[in-house]
Amino acid sequence: MNGQQIQSKIISMEIDVLKAVRQRTLDQLTEGPFVKEARLFFLLLPFFNGEQWSDKMETSARTVAIVYAALHAHDRVKEEMPISKEQQLTVLAGDFYSGIYYQLLAEGKNIEMVQKLATAIIQVSEKKASFHELALQQPEQVEETATVIETALLNAFYVENGFGHYKQLMEQSLLYIRYTEELEALKKGEFSYLLKLLSGSLIHSTFIERWLVDRLEALGNEILESINDCELDFELKNILLHQIIPHRHSAEPLTREG
Repeated sequence: MNGQQIQSKIISMEIDVLKAVRQRTLDQLTEGPFVKEARLFFLLLPFFNGEQWSDKMETSARTVAIVYAALHAHDRVKEEMPISKEQQLTVLAGDFYSGIYYQLLAEGKNIEMVQKLATAIIQVSEKKASFHELALQQPEQVEETATVIETALLNAFYVENGFGHYKQLMEQSLLYIRYTEELEALKKGEFSYLLKLLSGSLIHSTFIERWLVDRLEALGNEILESINDCELDFELKNILLHQIIPHRHSAEPLTREG
């Protein structure tokens, strides 16, 4: 599968998600559903890499993407009073997307996937709830929080369909992307929930920046090792390093393999 075909499949998945959750009022008055391209890439990675891919897996992958859209909609709700009409509709959008993915799974009678996704959603919600607790988290605990939030849903999909051999690469890559976003936010003077957690133990923004830079360097090296362990073909390696984690490729040129 070449790069153009891979991009076309990702766009096709985005369109399928948009069609599945389309609702005229919500489309007009909210930002609409959104799923990061990297998450769609890893949802479809087994398909891109030539794994057996059934209609049931395609539906499950689309459902996981809708769950990500639902959680993202809830993340966009701001803590402000009075609550605006847009904020209320954004909550409704998240609830609406949630209903759609349960409907899709129920129609497919995929009870195992429902159970795994429900467990993953609980894990993600518990970690997001920790953003509002007063308990101090060490950087290692913050990393566990970030890992669960970024990867629990994808892991549920991988476990259900026997794709656990992509787990390590997926987790390292999505964590790398999250830390890159957090570092950019920190440099702009923005403070996300994750940065607030890190500030509890690292105190000063300089120490937070140093920690993020060190973790990005380590994760970058780990990703390169995991890519080879997964035996991805050249085109997939190229897209992963140049498009999904673009900050990395300049430091590590690709070598074409046979």
